[in-house]
Amino acid sequence: MTTIKSTAVKPDTTMLPARAATSPIAAALRQFARSPAGVAGAVVLILIILATLLGPHLYGVDPLDIAGAPLTPPDADAWLGTDYLGRDILSGLLQGGRATLAVGGVAALITIVIGVTMGSLAGFFGGPIDTALVKVTEFFQILPPLLFAMVLVTLFGQSLVVVTLAIGVVSWPSAARLTRAEFLRLRNLDFVKASRAAGGGNGHLILRVVLPNALPPIIVSATLAIGVAILFEGGLSFLGLGDPNTMSWGLMLGQNRNYVLDAWWTVTFPGAAIFIAVLAISLIGDGINDAINPRLRKRG
Repeated sequence: MTTIKSTAVKPDTTMLPARAATSPIAAALRQFARSPAGVAGAVVLILIILATLLGPHLYGVDPLDIAGAPLTPPDADAWLGTDYLGRDILSGLLQGGRATLAVGGVAALITIVIGVTMGSLAGFFGGPIDTALVKVTEFFQILPPLLFAMVLVTLFGQSLVVVTLAIGVVSWPSAARLTRAEFLRLRNLDFVKASRAAGGGNGHLILRVVLPNALPPIIVSATLAIGVAILFEGGLSFLGLGDPNTMSWGLMLGQNRNYVLDAWWTVTFPGAAIFIAVLAISLIGDGINDAINPRLRKRG
């Protein structure tokens, strides 16, 4: 008798742990790292944040103290010159960046929270709820955002908290419409129906099933909302509606706007700081969009 040995090939399991360890977040980070613009924006933003956090301690000049004669051009004593009161411009940039970036982040958070709440409820339930919430969204959308924010700041005061809340309140309609569109697209798909058939309630379906799948465009919108909020703060301060007691890039623009022709440095450097920060955030948003949207990925 000739014994026939089994020649069955055993499956190669050497790659299974690596594949199992691969998560969507890790894949998105790798894809983001392949975006030169996104990486450049992230590097610039990190440098700006580090400068605002460490710069005031290293430079050691109080942005509210008189550092020299008013409207002194850049020199060895004041590297970026002084403003109309004689305050150091560089110190104002380093200290004011904290408030400007904080306004951008918190206002964007308010925008996304309100927008996602309104849009998810409207898109998930539909019917009369959708109609009512869409009408509310359209009402806020037709109001000029900057004018509406000016009215809120004028009524409730020019504190940094009021400015931040005003920016968040006037900026949410676009986030709401985006979220509603995503929920309308996803709510009737098979995986949502399966979760409902398995006994999932409305809250579970909204927060645990539909919302995670609607996050990619919302994340991109949230990133861009930070830049919009920074521009809003600069616009309000330029019009004299910023918080006069808190140094920010927008406040520097607003207080020195009358001297732009005689002392260019007083508005050029704060304006350049706002421009660079918003550009960096926009590049990060583009990189995130490429990373989490498979249809826009140029390379696998």
